[in-house]
Amino acid sequence: MAHIYKPEEGWNADIGFPSALAIGDSWFWYVNNNLLGTMTRHRRMSADHSNVQLVGYNGARLKDYVGDGKYADTVAHFLRPGFVEGFSEFYISGAGNDAVDYRLALRDHCPPGTDAEGWIDTARMDGMLSELEQSLVRLIASIRVATQNRAVSPPIFVHGYDHPVPDGRGFEFGLIHAGPWLAPAMDASGVPPDMALRTAIAAKLIDRLNDGLLKPLAARMGRVEYIDSRGILPNGGTYRDYWANELHPTNLGFRMIFERAWLPVLARYGIALQATP
Repeated sequence: MAHIYKPEEGWNADIGFPSALAIGDSWFWYVNNNLLGTMTRHRRMSADHSNVQLVGYNGARLKDYVGDGKYADTVAHFLRPGFVEGFSEFYISGAGNDAVDYRLALRDHCPPGTDAEGWIDTARMDGMLSELEQSLVRLIASIRVATQNRAVSPPIFVHGYDHPVPDGRGFEFGLIHAGPWLAPAMDASGVPPDMALRTAIAAKLIDRLNDGLLKPLAARMGRVEYIDSRGILPNGGTYRDYWANELHPTNLGFRMIFERAWLPVLARYGIALQATP
C-alpha cells in the first residue's frame, strides 16, 4: 500500500515501513498534486519502494534543514539509528523558497528594453547559489555520515524545476491561500508586465539553479543523481492544463515530469520497474 508518512506520523506495520526519506519543499507535499504522490502511486514503482517518509514544511528553505535550522532536528531524528537503516534511497527537493527570499536575484528597475539576461543580478545570483550549495552539501553529508557503515552508499536524488509562467496565480484551498511568488518579486523590481519577458526571466532563474548548482554538484559527488525536469511542461498556449499556479504543476504536469525525467533514473536502481516493450 503506497503511503507518504508526514513528519509527525508514526510508522505502521500494517501500512508498511518507508523505504525512502524525502526532504524538501512543496513539490514533494503540495496539496492534491505533488511529485511524491505521483511517484508512490505510479504503476511502475516497485512495491518495495512505494512508502516514503516526508520531511517538508510550508515555506521551508534548504538551510532550514541543516545546522541550527528550525527543521534540522527533524531531519536528524530520521537519520538516527533505528530509523535510517530502513531507508534505501533519499530524495531532496529545494531552492524554490530560497529563490523567492532572494527576490529571484533580480536587478532593480532596469532601463526600458532590457532583455531577460539583463534583469538577472549576477552578484545576487552567485550569492544565492553559494548559500544553496552550502546547505545542500551539508544535507548530503549528514546522510552520508548516517549511512557510512553500509557496503554501498544509498543513492540520493536531487531535482530541479521546469520553466514556470509567472502569471500571478497563487494557491487556494478552502480558507488557505498562498502565493503568488514570482509575479510580486518581478513587480517589486519593476519588470515590465510583458509575459514573454517575465517567462524568459523565470527560465533564466531555473536554468541557473540547474546548471549552476544541481547538475555540477551531483557530477562531483558519488551516488548523487541529478534529475533534470526542464523542457517537459508547456509554458505557452494550454500551459494551465499542466501548471496549477506559478510554481506547482497539476496532476497531469507532475505525471509527465515523473514519467519522462524520474522513471528512467529510478529504474536504473530497481526503485521503479523497467518499461515493458
